[in-house]
Amino acid sequence: MAITFNTIRLQILTQRAEIEISKLLGATDAFIRRPFFYLGALQGLGGGLLALALVALGFAALNSGIAEVAATYGSSFRLRATGAGDALALVVFSAGLGWLGAWLSVSRHLLEIEPQ
Repeated sequence: MAITFNTIRLQILTQRAEIEISKLLGATDAFIRRPFFYLGALQGLGGGLLALALVALGFAALNSGIAEVAATYGSSFRLRATGAGDALALVVFSAGLGWLGAWLSVSRHLLEIEPQ
């Protein structure tokens, strides 16, 4: 959420002149906020997918060693990846956190921009 907050803040500062012109032309705050919300949700979605990939790679790397240790004790213990429902919940939750970070950043920094 902090990364999304700072990324959106930097984009708002970069596009300050465009935002001022849009406000002068009559754009509402909701119209200006919408692309930032989409970007925040996409960043969160990407973060969730990256987290799932890292967990899967970690499980794959650990399973060979764990299988050897488990075999010495006569067990067939192995790490299993998350199920589809849990993976979907993680991705949706991370997209929601990205959207929340964008909302916090836009709400805070967009009020400071007023056309002159």
